[in-house]
Formats: sequence, C-alpha cells, structure tokens
Amino acid sequence: MKKLPNLLKKFLIYSFISYLLTSILLIFFISKHIKEDRIYSDEQMTNLILHNIIEPELKVYSYNAKLSPLITDELDNKLESLINDSYLISIKIWNTKLDLIYSSNKNFIEHYNNKNILKQALQSKENYVISNIDKNSPYLNLIESNKIIKFYLPVTSNNETIGVYEVIKSYDDIGVHIKKLTFTISIIILLGLFLLYILLFRIVYNSSMSLAKQNERLTESKRAIEVAFKKLNANYKDTLLTLSSAIDARDPYTAGHSKRVANISLEIGKRLGLNKDILDTLEVAALLHDIGKIGIPDKILHKPSKLNNYEYSKIKEHPTIGVNILKNVKFLEDAVPIILYHHERLDGGGYPLGIKGDKIPLEARIIAVADSYDAMVSDRPYRKGLHKDTAIGELIRFKNMQFDSVVVDAFLKTLEQTKEELA
Repeated sequence: MKKLPNLLKKFLIYSFISYLLTSILLIFFISKHIKEDRIYSDEQMTNLILHNIIEPELKVYSYNAKLSPLITDELDNKLESLINDSYLISIKIWNTKLDLIYSSNKNFIEHYNNKNILKQALQSKENYVISNIDKNSPYLNLIESNKIIKFYLPVTSNNETIGVYEVIKSYDDIGVHIKKLTFTISIIILLGLFLLYILLFRIVYNSSMSLAKQNERLTESKRAIEVAFKKLNANYKDTLLTLSSAIDARDPYTAGHSKRVANISLEIGKRLGLNKDILDTLEVAALLHDIGKIGIPDKILHKPSKLNNYEYSKIKEHPTIGVNILKNVKFLEDAVPIILYHHERLDGGGYPLGIKGDKIPLEARIIAVADSYDAMVSDRPYRKGLHKDTAIGELIRFKNMQFDSVVVDAFLKTLEQTKEELA
C-alpha cells in the first residue's frame, strides 16, 4: 500500500474529527428536539383528557376549598381506569391559594414546598419537572425506573386561571420512546455521515494520487529541463569562450586576455556583492569587451611599435564597432552598454563618448580596472609587461581620475586575500 501524503493524512484526521463533532452535535440537538416533542405531546394529551374528565364535575367555585367527599369519590371513579391503564401515578388539583384541594392517591398526600412552579402554572404557563425519586419516595414501588415527570397544567375559566393540575407520571414510557428513537436516528446519522466521509475521502484520495503523479511528472520534466538548460548554458559559455579566444588570437601578445579580464572582473564583482544575474552579464561583457577589434586593420593591431595618433584613433573605435556587431543579439543586450563604456574614464577623459562619474555603468568601471591591470602586466611588441606592484601603483595613482576608487579598493582586497595573481 502506498504511503499517504502528509496533506492527505491531515485531511483524514481533521475530516474525521469534523465527522465526529458533526455527528455528536446532530444527535444531541435532534435528541433534544425529540424529547421536547414527546413531552409536549404527552402534556397536551394529558391536559385534554383531564379537561374532559374533571371539568364537567367541577364549577368555578369548587376551587375555592377542598373538594367535598362526594365530588372526590366521583373524580376517583373516573380517574381510576385512566391511572390503571397508563403511566399515571397521581393527579392533584391546586387552587390559586396554592392549597391542595384534591389528590387521586389519598395515601400520598404531600404539601408542595417549591411554589415557584405552581405560580408559573397559575400564570397560564405549562411546565414540567423531571426528577429522580429517592428511597423514601411513595412512588418508588409504582415505577420500574427511578425517574418521574410532573406536569403542571393551568386550569382556566373565561380566560382566567382558577387552578393547577399536577400530574405525576412515570418517565418509563417517555424515556423508552426517546431512547429507541434517539438510538435509531443516531445510527442513521452516524452511518450516513460515515458513508459521506468515506466517499469524500475516496474522492480526495484519488485527486491527491492524481496530483502526486502529475507532480512527479512535473518534477521529472523540471529535472530534464534543468539538465538541458545546464547543457545549453555550458554550450553558450563555451561559445563565448571560443569567440573571445578567436578575438585574442588576432594578436599573439593578447592571448587569453579576455578570459583573464573576465576572471578578474568576476572576483571584483563578488567582492562588491553583485548578484548572480549581474555577475553573469559582467562575465559575458568581459569576455566580449574587445570583440570590436575584429574591425581594426591587422597592420594597426599587430604594429610592433608605439601607435601614432591616427592609429590610436582607429583603436578607440573598437568599443563602437563591438556594439554594432552585438546590438541585434537579443540575449546580449544587457552586455552591450558595458562593452561600449569600458574605456570611459571617471573624469570624462575616456572614449568613445567621454561620459564620466556614475553615468558609467558599474560593470564597465569594473572591466576598466581589470582590463587596464591585465594590459599593464602583459608583454607588448614594444614593451615588457610591468611588475604586478608597479601595475597596482598605477591603479592607485589614477583612482578617482581614470578608475573608480571603490572598484580599485575591491580589486586590491581580492589580491590580498588570494595572495596570488589573478592573471
């Protein structure tokens, strides 16, 4: 059997708790309603029967004092069969003075101590009391259970209450009826809700399993896409490296220059806390920063001596040429401005546009430091490469003029940490 997912386990537990609570609440309220309906029905039926039996025998003035023996005997005869054939135990009649004027059971005459219920009945409010009987109760031998119910029914004449019937019944009949009906309804509710719970769980389970399978397929697809993307990214980077190598190959003295500039730029960018996307763009721009030299004549690019003004002006065109080559390549559009501005100076004395300060993109300022450092320590046809310390001194000397001081400081900290040349 498959292991249930955590979400499905939670649904199983919480829905089962909801099922139990709902069942308990429904059973409670329905049982309460059944009980109230049955008691009300008994109350109305008893009231109707007593009214038909007793009322013809009594006049309004009869309630003023204890009934005469003649009337009492007449009522006893009429009520005897009713009491014998039902769960009735005793019937009493009280007047408005709360005096007991009649009791069907002469052996159990008792004075009523709690007069509040009688007073409520005298206000035309039917009510009842369910109570347990104690060992000394006169009703103990008359019922099977230890519960009785007492109805207090107002007696009216011309819309005026003239007395109260106190009817004492065994609770056996009512209790058994309520228990049977409550049990039947409870079983129906429990089975019905449990069936609903099972069906709902089955639906959720099937949906969950279907979603789990879809999730597995999506995960597999994601892995496949990630592998393909990594391969594509690797091929993309290899293509850039090949292209940068092809650029450097035009000048034997600058072999590996673009890759070294990219490595230095990445270290500076990491030191400055740039995020991965910016670092990726920085690396691409650094690898292709000299792509414009493709458009520079070989005789200028390979000249073994110092360039004259005209030749230098042609060299200064390579950022613009590089932009013209790459500007229509969609995935390189973020690298294009960096390539264009990598020879600009902080003081505005750079090329090709002569912009200065923060108008120069940070990535271009980073490549400017990396490019200048590698150019200074590399051999040229007309000079030997400078010592590392000399090149560092030049970077420091031209801080805030040619180079961004923050970028230079980040580069120097990188050198101190690695204790080796990045070139």
